[in-house]
Amino acid sequence: MAGKCWALRRVVVLALFGAGCSTASGTQPSRPVAAASPPRDDGKSAQGGTGGTSHSAALEQLKVAPIASKSDKQGSVRVPLPDAEHWTRVRFLTLKSLVGFRYGKDHHAIFAAFVTHVDDNSVQGACNKSFEQWATPWVEAFEVELEHDPPVAFAWSAPSPPGADPPVKRISIVDVDPVHAKTATVLARESYEAAWAAYPAWGDKACLVMGVAVPARDDPQRAREVRDRFLQEVFPKIVVTGHEEPKERF
Repeated sequence: MAGKCWALRRVVVLALFGAGCSTASGTQPSRPVAAASPPRDDGKSAQGGTGGTSHSAALEQLKVAPIASKSDKQGSVRVPLPDAEHWTRVRFLTLKSLVGFRYGKDHHAIFAAFVTHVDDNSVQGACNKSFEQWATPWVEAFEVELEHDPPVAFAWSAPSPPGADPPVKRISIVDVDPVHAKTATVLARESYEAAWAAYPAWGDKACLVMGVAVPARDDPQRAREVRDRFLQEVFPKIVVTGHEEPKERF
């Protein structure tokens, strides 16, 4: 059964929803470590994890492991994930999502999908704006500093409309926003390498938002390398498998 954890919600809110600005922080070089998948996840609630060799080894595994697809419970999207068998579906307390995954019970990485709505999802930037507006109430609960990396864009297509003969694919340009996020409070100094993208996925009003958050802990360089792999090999290959917006949220 999917685990429920306030810590997961905090990770997603801080790393994906944060707003603000910051100066660049120093880059700490990664230490050599062998790649290793995290221990088997029992799916129960967890409070996050620490850094050290186990976190670095898990991140190294995410850098080099083969990629395979995992889907949400409704079969509406397929997400290509490195070391896919070690990602576990999770739920976020008080935050409804289409699907959420964690990499290991120590939360070495989090991947989440949400749905937003706009008047016309074919308008460039409309889906991105809807996500930012939706996230605002969550942002106000935390003090977050962000450093934005240059945005990434790629061409993407949703499924052909039903009944189209021959099939017609609508090509869209999807923007990805990669960021370094950290809390600004004295009591909690956490940082993440994160990125999110918004897709005009269903009909002309529904948007699919995908985000990844990788806790830096004491290995920020390797966390950034994992995030960058998602930019190159995951976000552009998200597959929407149906023409209708999935109804359930979890």
